[in-house]
Amino acid sequence: MEIIKPTPKNPPRPALLSSDEGSFAYTSAAYRWPVIITKIIDDVYKTRHLLPILKNENDNNHSKRMEIEEKNREGKEIMDSIAGLKYQMQRGKKLIPIEDDGESDIDNWNYVFHKYFERENWYSAAWLFTECYLYRRIRSIFAKTKHWHDYDPFFRQKSESFKASINSVIEISKRIDQLIITATTATMATSTSTLLDQQRIIFHELVLISLWGNATDLSLLPNLNHEDIKKLQNTGDKLLKESEKNILANDLDKVWNVISKYRKTRIDFILDNAGFELFGDLILADWLIQTEYASEIHFHVKSIPWFVSDTTIFDFNWLLKTLNDISDNNSDNINDNNSDKNIKNIKNIKIDNISDANSIKKLINRWQIYIKKNQWIIETHHFWTSPYSYWHMSEQAPDLYLNLSKSSLIIYKGDLNYRKLVYDCKWSITNTSFKEAIGPLASEKDSSPPLLALRTCKAEVLVGIDESRIPSFDDEKDWMYSGKYAVIQFHHHH
Repeated sequence: MEIIKPTPKNPPRPALLSSDEGSFAYTSAAYRWPVIITKIIDDVYKTRHLLPILKNENDNNHSKRMEIEEKNREGKEIMDSIAGLKYQMQRGKKLIPIEDDGESDIDNWNYVFHKYFERENWYSAAWLFTECYLYRRIRSIFAKTKHWHDYDPFFRQKSESFKASINSVIEISKRIDQLIITATTATMATSTSTLLDQQRIIFHELVLISLWGNATDLSLLPNLNHEDIKKLQNTGDKLLKESEKNILANDLDKVWNVISKYRKTRIDFILDNAGFELFGDLILADWLIQTEYASEIHFHVKSIPWFVSDTTIFDFNWLLKTLNDISDNNSDNINDNNSDKNIKNIKNIKIDNISDANSIKKLINRWQIYIKKNQWIIETHHFWTSPYSYWHMSEQAPDLYLNLSKSSLIIYKGDLNYRKLVYDCKWSITNTSFKEAIGPLASEKDSSPPLLALRTCKAEVLVGIDESRIPSFDDEKDWMYSGKYAVIQFHHHH
């Protein structure tokens, strides 16, 4: 019997479609996407409005004035093009090829389009494809311009979101040093088993920060003086159980059993959201380096603005510079803004408490040393913004696949990475194991590295859930995509 190989159009189970009325895929296409697109138009309008006006024909600013006028004109054309995209999408028009915009992935994108989707419309094509296609079309509109080529229409939202999280950043920064000291220092009175148990609890907590982002209950992280360390030992498991009650599948203990045996390994993060969630990822990575479970951490970011909040190289570097500037109380000088010099979203962040500023400064100094010493490596690859499921990584991105094969653990963050891991299709929630759903990534013959998915549930695809853990459907009809629930799922070859 011939085995039919899954394709972007025909995944291993029926694809999620935006045409399924009542589904979250339908809600996304009909309601979420138009709002996202409208916000892009608003963002470009705001940036155009901030462009300086140079009226004097006789001054030395003629060339500058012409440049501003050209940028303003391009901005208007972008707004019109985005509005046209919104019109096509809302009316379920036939999908069209992506215009040649000079990007290196254009041939690959249009190959997938022509092979699988050229007869489809916005609602009949697989939801995973159309959602990725939407963001690639948006990128194309900006990529074809002169003055807006590197502009991120989502940066304003990402930076404002981080600004709203600054108190949490301060709190975690103050506590992480003591967490590291506690996790790395064995005293005369501290047995190896006790130290490992402390590390286990702290590891759980830091993973939860990475998982939940700003929804994390920071009260779970004690300040850890001598008495608090005893409290951590006595109540840690109870606190963890409470904080993990909304995690429907939780393999954290399995992960710890593997990581706790590591010594100076390589760990990879396939990043998701910028801002505070990225900050949480870096906190976890910092702890892994300091405890010497890892000596090298690779962060994989997106090469283009993607799914509104995904981390780009610019976002990663911006976070580090912003933390450095606010720790110096130099927030008035922060002006990293889409290479535009007009957006100052973080200008008003001030840290009046010197101790708080010093905590962040100590943190950022350590992180900058990691980068300088190549202990932290930032990477990008066009595969992360392709329409393919990760089932196709070895054939579509063999260089990336080979690179990741050198890792001791790959941590996939967020909802979209999860959807791509499990091929975004209608698996049985309770009768499909995570191992089955990740397909070739779990292949024994490839000896692929251990794989960890940290995901808050924001789409109607889910596997490996015990029936007893499924919330009452009558009480929470949106439980699969509300973001209230999460999964921590792990696969490794025993």
